[in-house]
Amino acid sequence: MRDVHIAGVSLTRFGKDFRPIGVMLADACQKALHYSAAFTSELAPDCLVIGAMDPIGFARQTGLDSLVGIEMNLPRDIEIHHVERGSATGAAAVELGKRLSSSGLKVLVCFGEKMKGKLKNEEIPAQISTVIAEEERERGLGEMPAVAALASYEYMDAYKVTEKQFRNICFEMSVQSLNHGALNEYAYFKKSVTRKEYDNPEINRIIAKPLTKYDCSGSYNGAGAAYLVPFPTDIKLTSVKSAFDNIKIAERRTLISLEAAVLAGREIFKEAGLNPYEIDLCELHDAFKSVPWIAAEDLALVERGQGHKFVIAEKNRIGKSVYVNRSGGFLARTHPLGASGGAQLVELVWQLRGHHQYRQMFREKLKNLNYGLWFNMSGFGNTCIVGIVERTKSTRKREGLREENLPQSIPEERLIYEKLPRKDKIIAATHYTSPEEERVNVAIIQTKEGDFRIGSAKDPESLKRGKYIKWIKPEEGAYFVREGYIKGKLSDLLKIFRRTKKEKK
Repeated sequence: MRDVHIAGVSLTRFGKDFRPIGVMLADACQKALHYSAAFTSELAPDCLVIGAMDPIGFARQTGLDSLVGIEMNLPRDIEIHHVERGSATGAAAVELGKRLSSSGLKVLVCFGEKMKGKLKNEEIPAQISTVIAEEERERGLGEMPAVAALASYEYMDAYKVTEKQFRNICFEMSVQSLNHGALNEYAYFKKSVTRKEYDNPEINRIIAKPLTKYDCSGSYNGAGAAYLVPFPTDIKLTSVKSAFDNIKIAERRTLISLEAAVLAGREIFKEAGLNPYEIDLCELHDAFKSVPWIAAEDLALVERGQGHKFVIAEKNRIGKSVYVNRSGGFLARTHPLGASGGAQLVELVWQLRGHHQYRQMFREKLKNLNYGLWFNMSGFGNTCIVGIVERTKSTRKREGLREENLPQSIPEERLIYEKLPRKDKIIAATHYTSPEEERVNVAIIQTKEGDFRIGSAKDPESLKRGKYIKWIKPEEGAYFVREGYIKGKLSDLLKIFRRTKKEKK
């Protein structure tokens, strides 16, 4: 197996690019090949890998192989692959491209999504939510922000982060991301936010409590490409590894650790021969503010419970500086699902090369930046993909990987649910507004047997974290009420139950 290197990379401007998706992808490919001329004269790829999560659902388009191939005037018999792995599609395309290139092929990898243009804005969340298990969508967990909100509350409970601290950190992340985005010509959101604007519910509305509009990335259009070659350039694609977990949230051990991230992280550090604290740059999936906190801990960049500080302080577990989401991340660039994981790689390559805004950003520190890492996921950790790129001629030697430094799962005894509740208990709860303008109240419940369930309530007062609940016919539906709430109000219970049965008919 040969080492794989990166020649040219490219992005289109993310945001309101309404060109056909095939044109967007071909444009990114042509630019990547154009920029590759500085590294190689061999500009005819042996195969093409296309990453797009849902071109049928979002862009109402199939046949991307033909569209991109014709647009680029590629040989009609060229090998073409189409990859789909949810919102980890971009990184998955790079993973497949690396595997093909390691066999000696020159591989052009492109990734993109056209999320706006065909669907109404209110239809987009439902299309995105297909990464959630069907059974759990039917039980009220109908949108990704709700899952991230439940994880945020679980994180706050586990590490004693108050609501005020949560809001302060999220505000600082907004300022940081948007300030970096202002320097990034490919980002869509460039205007910074004031504390007054962030705290104004009319400007920064609740999406799924505690997450607000500024705490969630936007869904727009964009594409990118990378030309992977089996001979040396200045940047080596050292490792890309993936792992998957249970799509059903209620069957996970916890939401404050993504087991797939831990597994993929262990493998990339082993293949790269690097300790996590040797990473200089990282681009972490930040579709929701709490995700990079969890990812940083799962990848052993920082101690458990310190991820929320890491993204602001940019100091790893041994106190060394590590630059985090200096591109502005998804929060500034936006999150076209099939494009984002590949765009993270492109930004890291530019950071190591000192291209665009990064030469001015890093200045004299640039020459000491050698190792970059990116983390991309589908759903809430359904699939996690982690990659490492590095300078081919490093200015700093590896220290030698030590097993104890590798990412580790949270031990059972450290989970906050180590003790079984005496009755079914609400672990985390949130609410959001559905596309039909209905308020949805949803929670994760731990049963007295130790299992987890997703439940929803008509009554928002039933959603109190730490409260015990009583199910209303759980085998027939997902509704529950808090125990004691019904005492003396049997008529209310019957009304809810009858309404539930009527809605199911």
